[in-house]
Amino acid sequence: MANNLPLKLATIALFLAVEVVLMGGFTRITDSGLGCPDWPGCFGKMVMTTDTQTIAYLQERYPEIHVAVHKGWIEMIHRYIAGGLGLLIMAIAFLGYREKQKTANYPYIVSLALLGLVIVQGAFGAFTVTLKLLPNIVTLHLMGGLIIVSTLMYLRHRLKRLANGETQMIRMRTPVLIGVVLLFMQILLGGWVSTNYAGWACPGILSCAPGADVQYDFQSGFHFFPEIGPNYEGGQLEHGARAAIQMVHRVGAFVVLAYWLGLIAIYINKRLLPSRKATHFIGLILLQIVFGYANVVYAVPDSLAFIHHALGVLLLLSAWSIAYATAIEQENAVYGNVRHA
Repeated sequence: MANNLPLKLATIALFLAVEVVLMGGFTRITDSGLGCPDWPGCFGKMVMTTDTQTIAYLQERYPEIHVAVHKGWIEMIHRYIAGGLGLLIMAIAFLGYREKQKTANYPYIVSLALLGLVIVQGAFGAFTVTLKLLPNIVTLHLMGGLIIVSTLMYLRHRLKRLANGETQMIRMRTPVLIGVVLLFMQILLGGWVSTNYAGWACPGILSCAPGADVQYDFQSGFHFFPEIGPNYEGGQLEHGARAAIQMVHRVGAFVVLAYWLGLIAIYINKRLLPSRKATHFIGLILLQIVFGYANVVYAVPDSLAFIHHALGVLLLLSAWSIAYATAIEQENAVYGNVRHA
């Protein structure tokens, strides 16, 4: 591929997309999701005011939220980065339209799909605010961010192969894709824990609350269509529902751990996976479990909660990296020869 600009832009966009997801988590963790109760601006402007008198007036006008300068800035910085990402993806889609006529097998459809994803993600960003942090909307917003990150990683991989003169199609192995899906769902479960403020529900390490009879309410905890209208900052669920969410998330962590450890052991034994990538992934997943339990012990401080969130994003990137490293390269020859990448 003669034009390397799309690859460079995709690399920058991937970095920005990761930053958006990380900043979105920080916004949620610091309870800054309603730092700006309108969208796309903040109290009618594109910057958060720092004037003391204006802040006092806004607090009287919006008594249902805590008007704070730092929360408004956290939310607006998140929107600025997301806006920059949207413009960059528009440029990638435009370049893709031009390049598809010049470069064989150029992934133009992926570029166009990314543009559509960003538009939908922007709408969910607006719904997150206007529906007052409705848990299912906030979790879908997280899911959209992770899908955009994953799609950008795929686009970058395709463009990198084209830049190296590799036009063969690849097929990722089904067991790895299953592992990626399990990890993806576990991250979304973590988002469901966070949006329902269930991180504090179970102070016990192995059980929810040692010595206490916890009445788990799985039906309420996983009711995905809650009432529209209330302010969900701080959560609306009873303790039993929050405890059910927390314990399902913990069980999911061990399922993901067992699956990936078994898969990595098999792939290393078959010499399909470089030991460096395996070590990197195992290190991340063990760190994630350690910080998950540290959140339990120290009652979910913002710093540990953010590290837990960031490690989840890094794990997803590492899992996709393993998927590409173990993919099967399919020749375009008549006889359908297949060789390992």
